[in-house]
Amino acid sequence: MKLATLVATIAITTLVACTSVEKVIDEQATIQPNEARIDFYVQRLDRQREFVQLMCENNRPNDEIEILDIEAGEHILYVRSRVINSNLLFKNVREAVVRLDVNLEGGKRYTLNQDREDDNVTLWLQEADTGLIVSETVSTTMGLTGAVGNLRMKQCQEGTV
Repeated sequence: MKLATLVATIAITTLVACTSVEKVIDEQATIQPNEARIDFYVQRLDRQREFVQLMCENNRPNDEIEILDIEAGEHILYVRSRVINSNLLFKNVREAVVRLDVNLEGGKRYTLNQDREDDNVTLWLQEADTGLIVSETVSTTMGLTGAVGNLRMKQCQEGTV
């Protein structure tokens, strides 16, 4: 009798857990009509890792690499590109920050992207489904990360994310 109760409990728990996970996945896949979703960019090459992400969240610097849903419309985005090279005895981190002025449509998914050759990098935002570039392409040079004082905070306060 105890075995039948245990088996029934496990079956019901598994069913409820799977239903909950499916609901969470469905909610994450759905983009609200008044919001736009921005994905980050990550690439691993031999001993290098490349990241392109929104630098700000809630008008403050944010180092988390995450997908963000933001209100549709015109935005000032500060985008950070980082390359972490672990080919040396110590990690070498180079980065560049650019400003992208964009007008995002609700219900769409966008992806940050880059083209990099050595320390020269070009950054842009594109529609995830079509690859259509929706921002200007901004070229800059990456440099070693250093002390920048209040610069990142000022940039995030100027931005709209």
